[in-house]
Amino acid sequence: MRSLFTGLMAAFLLTSFATQAEARRGGGYSTAQELLFVAPTELGTPDKPLALCHLVETNSVIFVNFWRSMQGYAIAENGCQTDSYYDFDAEGLKLAQAAGVIDTDIPSVPKLSLAEIAGGFWGFGAIGLLLIFAALKAAKAAARKKQRLALMANGSRGAKAILDAMCHAAKADGRVDPSEIATIKSVAEQMTGEVFSEDTVKQMTDLANTGLNDAGYSALIKGCSKEEQLDMMRGVLLVVAADGHFAGKEKEFVGGLAKAMKMGPDIITSLLAEITAPKT
Repeated sequence: MRSLFTGLMAAFLLTSFATQAEARRGGGYSTAQELLFVAPTELGTPDKPLALCHLVETNSVIFVNFWRSMQGYAIAENGCQTDSYYDFDAEGLKLAQAAGVIDTDIPSVPKLSLAEIAGGFWGFGAIGLLLIFAALKAAKAAARKKQRLALMANGSRGAKAILDAMCHAAKADGRVDPSEIATIKSVAEQMTGEVFSEDTVKQMTDLANTGLNDAGYSALIKGCSKEEQLDMMRGVLLVVAADGHFAGKEKEFVGGLAKAMKMGPDIITSLLAEITAPKT
C-alpha cells in the first residue's frame, strides 16, 4: 500500500501546481503565510523529499510579530524552507499515515507548538517585558523620591520640591562636590528652620536621579507656582555654580529644567548674575 500511495501522490503532485505563500503589507502592518517544519515524510523523490509543514499566518507591525494563527497542514520541499507548498488536508494525512509514509503520532488536527507560539507572539512578550521594566523603574524612582522627601524634615511642599531639584542638580555631572553639599545644607536650613547634617544632605543627593528626560524635569516642578519655580531655578544655579564649574551635564540639567518651566535664557542669565555677584 505504501508504494501505491506514494505513486498516486507523486502523480498528483506532478499534475498539480504548488500554492505560493501569500504576503500582504501596508501602513506598517503585514500578514504573511509561513511554513513551519513538523516532520519528514517518505513522499517526494530522493533528490526532492517532501516534509510535512504547519501552514500558519503571522501578523506583524513594523516587523514585530503579534499574532499567529494555524491554517492547516501542507507538504513542501526543502524541509519547509520554501515559499511554495501543496495543501494537505486531514483526510490526506490519515491516508498517508495508514500507508506508513507519515508518522502516526502526528495529530489529525494541527496545533501550534510552544516554539511556534513564541515565534508568532514574541511582540506581545517584548512589550510585556518593557512594561514590567518600566513599572519597576517607576516604582524604584517613587521609592527613592519618598526617601529623599522624608529626609527633608518638615519643610513645606514647595521647599521640598526646591531642595529636591537642587539635589538632582548636584548629582547631574555624576559627582557631588563638598561645596554643593554645603550649599544645599545652607538652603535647606533656611527653608525649613531645622539643622541638617552633611551626611543627611549626602543621602539626599545619593537618592537623586541622573539622566532625566522631559517627564523627569516636569515631575520636579509639578505643583510649583511660578514664584516657586523661580526660587527653584535660583537654588539650582547656586548648586551648579558652587564648585566654580558650570558646564557639561550641569548645563544640560539647567537647560532641561528651564525647558520644563518655559523659562527664557534671559531669566537664567539674570539669576546667574544675581547669585555670582560679589557680596557687599
